[in-house]
Amino acid sequence: MPELLPEINLAERPDRIVMLVDEESDTEELASFAVEVARSRMPKVTGAMAKSLQSIYGDNYFGIYFPDRKTWFLEQGIKPFTMNALQGKTIPMWIDDPMGSERKANPKAERRRTADGREQVLIFRRVGKKGERKRVIRRGKDGLPRPTTVPVSYPGAPGRITRREMGPPLGRAGKVAGQIAKGNVGVRWRHPGIVARQFLNSAMAQTAIEFGIESAQVYLTDNASFFSLIRS
Repeated sequence: MPELLPEINLAERPDRIVMLVDEESDTEELASFAVEVARSRMPKVTGAMAKSLQSIYGDNYFGIYFPDRKTWFLEQGIKPFTMNALQGKTIPMWIDDPMGSERKANPKAERRRTADGREQVLIFRRVGKKGERKRVIRRGKDGLPRPTTVPVSYPGAPGRITRREMGPPLGRAGKVAGQIAKGNVGVRWRHPGIVARQFLNSAMAQTAIEFGIESAQVYLTDNASFFSLIRS
């Protein structure tokens, strides 16, 4: 991957990435090359987002137009957050099923193969409301079943501990086996965030390298700031 280019953001909600070049450049070829590189590097499920990328070019510029807002989130990434807006809703979720266990458990469930080759199954999960609890039966220390209440799976409810320290000799020095590991979230319906993929920027950088464009930088624009940029 080439070194990323400096970015100048001219819009709050950009929908295109642009580079200014000399008027002698074949900007149509530059733009087409950049789009193909970006498509090859971006994640694919149905492939619709990759197909939505469009080349843009003119006398002194070329770039990539990305009308789908999700493209920007994948490019720049997002921070982890608790999904409070899901309270009380039933959520459809496509989950990876490489071993076929979900398909065996739910033979009538809808299934699909993603553009990058993953087998997935459609499941549904109800999201509880904040503070909601439910009654369950658990065995006490005496071995007898007893009724109790536990939090329903609502955003921010206490979650399962998914990461613990291994302890010596295989674990990290100074850590005790079973200790809660750093990075464990411990709450439910927590979005882990998205790592910035930077496939748009790296595609523009690759284009600059391939076509010998020096001192390159890119501009992130929307419709209004785009026309102001190319006319300046």
